[in-house]
Amino acid sequence: MTPIEDAITPGDLSAFSEMPRRRWSGKRIVAASAAVLLLSGGIYAASLYSQPAAVAPVDTPHYVEVPDMMVNLRTPTGERRYLKVRVTLEAASADDATAIEARLPAVIDGFQSFLRELRPEDLAGSAGTFRIKEELMIRVNRAAEPGRASDVLVQELIQQ
Repeated sequence: MTPIEDAITPGDLSAFSEMPRRRWSGKRIVAASAAVLLLSGGIYAASLYSQPAAVAPVDTPHYVEVPDMMVNLRTPTGERRYLKVRVTLEAASADDATAIEARLPAVIDGFQSFLRELRPEDLAGSAGTFRIKEELMIRVNRAAEPGRASDVLVQELIQQ
């Protein structure tokens, strides 16, 4: 006998037999874990082979190309400075794109009048580009009404 078995008396063993039996033994825990794994694997496999839900068609944006524009910038010294701008207009629907294309000369005129008033320091940094985009957006939506542009995409903005 081992020293531990020698230390336990027969009276001590009767105390263990009177203890309530545990509900979750090691075998039950392993069996429950295996059942959960099998169930989750079955659900995953079923999701792979099920038909995908019908997805509503998303209206893709339509783009309207604006011809390149080159304008003089205002300088306090009278120095010749130029700005070359190329933008693309994003319309949410085909109807908006058609309306913008039909009014493109008026859109370009609005762009020109704004761009000619810019000074070289107005173009500094990302804030300058953001301001230009916002102003062009206002002008295109004013000129192309009822068509609406959802964004002005700056393709090229070169200052010389």
